[in-house]
Amino acid sequence: MKNRSALPCWLLVLCPAAFANTQMSVRDGLIDGTSLEPYRIKWRQCALQEGQWQARGDVSEELVVIGDSVLRLRQSGQQPGGARTRSDTYFERASMAPLRMEMEATMDGKRLAYAERTLDADGYTGVAMQGEDVKPLQGVINSNMLHGAAMGLPLATMDFQDEPVEFLASMVGFDASYVVIAEWVGKEMLRFQEKDIEAWLIDVEWHHRESGDVYPPGPDASGGRYWVVNDPPQGYPYVPRYQTDTYAVEFDQGICPPSH
Repeated sequence: MKNRSALPCWLLVLCPAAFANTQMSVRDGLIDGTSLEPYRIKWRQCALQEGQWQARGDVSEELVVIGDSVLRLRQSGQQPGGARTRSDTYFERASMAPLRMEMEATMDGKRLAYAERTLDADGYTGVAMQGEDVKPLQGVINSNMLHGAAMGLPLATMDFQDEPVEFLASMVGFDASYVVIAEWVGKEMLRFQEKDIEAWLIDVEWHHRESGDVYPPGPDASGGRYWVVNDPPQGYPYVPRYQTDTYAVEFDQGICPPSH
């Protein structure tokens, strides 16, 4: 594992320039998707309701390498009503730039809905199907924006950053784009198979570019926090937890109750 240390707080006070954000763009080299190894791991999800964390089912994730230059990330789970969902995102391996997204919902083996989008630097085109209805898709979300639904993975490939990092991201399902400010705020030791694992804590602030809404950073706010492991042992995820004030997804037993 690479060892990086955050600047001490007294140095931040004495050096105002340390508060400047590092501007990151896809393919500028800060993200290194070639460091990612294939995996298949399951997390539990939960949501806060009336002051109590309620289970929201498990989510499975699989990363595979296709050829030498493409990664496919598959996320799948089951909704409370019984529908199963699957999302496949194909990334340019080195930069984690999203190239293609496919989403499908099924019930008892029957397709309920399907959508696919192909992205380039100018935007995306695709098609959506629901029942007999088919409609074309087109938008401005592009391959220069990180995939917001899997943003912890590219962040886990980066070195520990001494300054906040600013970049573009998207939630293509909502046709929403964001300016994101990610800040490496500390480290935490986690335990797995009788071994200590160092996780880096990354708080994220989301600025919705279309609406102007701001989602503040931290696990007790709507922007959330990622726990990332830069070099995990076999069987342990690169992103063991993401948490906001109302939602959490985690690998280790933490705040989410077991799914039934």
